[in-house]
Amino acid sequence: MEGNIGEAEDIPSGEIQLHVPSDGLNGSFASTSNLDVANEFEDVDQIQNTLDEPVMETIMRDVRSIVQKFYHVLLPHNDKKLLRDWDLWGPLAITMALAIMLRESAKDGQQIQVFTGVFVITWFGASVVTMNAKLLGCNLSFFQCLCVLGYCMVPLLVACILLRALSFFVSHLLIRALVVIGAFAWAMIATTKFLGNLEPSRRALVLYPVGLYYLSVSWLIINDA
Repeated sequence: MEGNIGEAEDIPSGEIQLHVPSDGLNGSFASTSNLDVANEFEDVDQIQNTLDEPVMETIMRDVRSIVQKFYHVLLPHNDKKLLRDWDLWGPLAITMALAIMLRESAKDGQQIQVFTGVFVITWFGASVVTMNAKLLGCNLSFFQCLCVLGYCMVPLLVACILLRALSFFVSHLLIRALVVIGAFAWAMIATTKFLGNLEPSRRALVLYPVGLYYLSVSWLIINDA
């Protein structure tokens, strides 16, 4: 017993050290902290560059972003980068263009009602479909879903423009139906590409209301006189 106490007393107090390799824990902390600091400086630089840039450059950057999203919808493929850079300017422009085109062909005295109806159906329907997708486990945010649904209406807008041009030559109901059905399928394919990461068991529950939403807009285009 005394020997054990004597051995313990031989250890000078305050001189117990832990030997850690210089390239081990300290190196990890240093590299992690340096990376965090670099990311913070990069984010600050981006914010400052955005705040300091001319207004025209900001507008042109947003326009290029909207055109790029149009391109990815017209040639559907899964690109998560576009989901991170969501915006509602494109969907708003699509809705306004569609409402104005359908209003022009309405009867006198009903143009305001048609414009308001198309605008309300589009945005209210998109909000309901988005809430359904969120409740079923969609990992996109509310505004990202609105962005996807809005941009994927581009084929329907193209169909409306095409039918307006064809109306000078032929306005048969069958031709109108075929064009709109093709645009409807195109919109559904584009939406499926963006929402393709859903669970297979819930994918149909999410896409079914989306189909009803695009079908209601398609019906408005077909009945456009």
